[in-house]
Amino acid sequence: MAERKTLTAKKKSVGVTEFPIILDKTVTVLVKRPNTKSRSKKEKEEKEEILVINGIELERGALVKFDVFINDEDEVGPESSEFAGSFTNMPHSHGKKDEKIKTCLKLGITDLLEDLDAEDDDDVLVTIVPRDSGRGKGKDVVTIESIQIEFD
Repeated sequence: MAERKTLTAKKKSVGVTEFPIILDKTVTVLVKRPNTKSRSKKEKEEKEEILVINGIELERGALVKFDVFINDEDEVGPESSEFAGSFTNMPHSHGKKDEKIKTCLKLGITDLLEDLDAEDDDDVLVTIVPRDSGRGKGKDVVTIESIQIEFD
């Protein structure tokens, strides 16, 4: 029973995230899901649930990589986490080395939510883990404008 309280406390401690996020450390965000209650198997096959990380802003010449994990809203920890995907930007300047670019990352998560037994949850925890991207050099700053889930 004490474990359940800890998990609930962890979920509540995530709270509301202020955007934009500066991705200089691991970040966990509670993301509201669209109304998914009682979707039929056919509806799930026709419309994939997509995790959208919008407004990823970085320097064009920066090496940037981060991994994205999904947790069930009620279960926090590595044993209840699923790898959703990665974002990688390889340095390429084409004469515009210091120019900033803005992009997004879209990851299909319908099957992953089934694996987590989180299909009927109102929210999921999204954890973004930055990998060695040359941080600490005063540049290579990555920001994220928003994270949401939508249907494709």
